[in-house]
Amino acid sequence: MASGLIGRLVRTKPAKLTSTARLIPSRCTSSATESKTSSGGGGGGRGSNLKTFQIYRWNPDSPGKPELQDYQIDLKDCGPMVLDALIKIKNEMDPSLTFRRSCREGICGSCAMNIDGCNGLACLTKIEGGGGAAKETTITPLPHMFVIKDLVVDMTNFYNQYKSIEPWLKRKSPASEPGKEILQSKKDRAKLDGMYECILCACCSTSCPSYWWNPESYLGPAALLHANRWISDSRDEYTKERLEAIDDEFKLYRCHTILNCARACPKGLNPGKQIAHIKQLQR
Repeated sequence: MASGLIGRLVRTKPAKLTSTARLIPSRCTSSATESKTSSGGGGGGRGSNLKTFQIYRWNPDSPGKPELQDYQIDLKDCGPMVLDALIKIKNEMDPSLTFRRSCREGICGSCAMNIDGCNGLACLTKIEGGGGAAKETTITPLPHMFVIKDLVVDMTNFYNQYKSIEPWLKRKSPASEPGKEILQSKKDRAKLDGMYECILCACCSTSCPSYWWNPESYLGPAALLHANRWISDSRDEYTKERLEAIDDEFKLYRCHTILNCARACPKGLNPGKQIAHIKQLQR
């Protein structure tokens, strides 16, 4: 996915690219790691297990073409996840490297990025084994998003689309007991499984070809999954209005059930299934 996109953008004339949308036409090597060798190291006879990470770099304060920069680290001195490698590089090699992170537990969705051509969370993606024959790991921002700096993308449009589906409980009648929660049966509660777990990391939406081509008009898998979450909630009384709000050729029906979203979701959810349920309700 990412390699095809990069290939198309590399063949595009630079004048036609926005400063934030340019991608990876060249590579450079980190001078900080270039001089390091694997000749036994200082680990008391312990052999090194070196691995190279190619990381997308672009700084808006130094306008120019983005590039892939190589960093080589010893996996024996690093945690098992890609996020561990990024933190090690930032702390020990290049403090200018910029990326988002927070919980490190696959809960916040902050560290979403493209790793070896697949969208995922850096904190949940294991580093492929090192050794002399180990292939390089390439890390780039989420595809088809405006880049702010390095691995940080602009999520404004994504969050605005989420906001547009009004992701909160809406009632026409007051609760039976003022000041008390609105009860729900276990059966009705179970209908929300597979939807409420979404962490809004944008891995699904940025893996969807329909979202690539219509990001301003197609709501995308994440927003539509949340729309169905409130449509399916027995406590919500605006089901008809919610369905009417997204009954649109572009908002909803740009989904062609390619299901890249299901493959990309780090929480194992299936947005395509939820979108199909909305389409059934529209009939």
